[in-house]
Amino acid sequence: MICGFPSPAQGYEHNQIDLNSYVVKHPSATVFMRIESSHYTHMGIYDGDLIVIDRAKKINKNSLVVYESEGHFVLGRVCNIRGETIITGAITHVLHTVKDL
Repeated sequence: MICGFPSPAQGYEHNQIDLNSYVVKHPSATVFMRIESSHYTHMGIYDGDLIVIDRAKKINKNSLVVYESEGHFVLGRVCNIRGETIITGAITHVLHTVKDL
């Protein structure tokens, strides 16, 4: 005889989440970059975050991308980029670690 309520997780014991299959759509064209700047908080990207960059994803004018500017990698929307630049790839995910206060 079983007493009490069943676990809400019952039936999900064997379903594992594979983070790579979730964030990496083009494995040979995907790179990760750690952010070491607080300049992107207005984009929801913080110092220490890990971004996923897909170099094969189709880019449009509103895409959030990593591009090179004056020898540095910069994050921004395509529509805001001024002058000639090399776009590294589209940012597809931001992995953020929640910090205790």
